[in-house]
Amino acid sequence: MKVESFLKIVEEIEHSCLSAEQQEEMITKVADLSRFIQSYDPSIEIVNWMRYRVSIIRHSGASKGIIFCDHKDLFSASTYYSNANLADFKKNDQLEDLWLVVISSCGANNLRSFKKVINAQSLDKIYDKIFSLNFLQSEVQIIK
Repeated sequence: MKVESFLKIVEEIEHSCLSAEQQEEMITKVADLSRFIQSYDPSIEIVNWMRYRVSIIRHSGASKGIIFCDHKDLFSASTYYSNANLADFKKNDQLEDLWLVVISSCGANNLRSFKKVINAQSLDKIYDKIFSLNFLQSEVQIIK
């Protein structure tokens, strides 16, 4: 995402009816989405970033939903939505996939611990793809 586009979105958020805390969350989400696209596949098109937890993108001609989660909140990633709600959301919005992106500053050593948590929380059954994004180093690793 170009800087101008990002700043335009931030301005839209700042002029919204959201509380200051919600605005901060939305700006963080858009920054995460922008960094993920830049690092994973710059051809990804943002369709809708305004959803509270889910951003809708178009990748390889298909609509997909992305949920971002800080690595510290990974244990609660399945509680953002229940499995049934995610299945309904995926069906209603005609999404091909649901992706989970774990924001982390961790290296490859912690991927094993992420995988253990993902398996323990059955997140691999909920999400079609799971990624780790090292925000500062712009590195994306595919976990699933």
